[in-house]
Amino acid sequence: MSRASAARIRDAVERHAKVSFSRSGGPGGQNVNAVSTQVEVRMPIARIPVGSRGRDLIRTRLATRVTAADELRVAARRERHQARNRALAVERMVDLIVDATTEDPRRVPTRPGRGVATRRRAERERLSGKKKARRRPSEED
Repeated sequence: MSRASAARIRDAVERHAKVSFSRSGGPGGQNVNAVSTQVEVRMPIARIPVGSRGRDLIRTRLATRVTAADELRVAARRERHQARNRALAVERMVDLIVDATTEDPRRVPTRPGRGVATRRRAERERLSGKKKARRRPSEED
């Protein structure tokens, strides 16, 4: 996905996402008990500018992050400051959307090369010779 589409997604997240704050554990000492630093960002999947195929990919690839109300949910609580956690959550959401909507390139199967076939044949002959050496000599030898 291009930078332009990532910027479009970021803009849509900034405009349409619901942001809520709550108290979180983790670093911060007494600050943890006084300030709501955990950030939760919820973005309605219908508002993400990726097309219907992209929305389907988001619903399947990010199924554990999609709520019953068809919203994509991301939380951040690593930092001590609410603004940093908000920026982290928005960035994480944009990255998740871009990764989920990026189609994997189709693999074109190829035939093994001549060298591979030659090495495989030589290895088979080597193993065959090893097994023949273990046998009792026949009457003809």
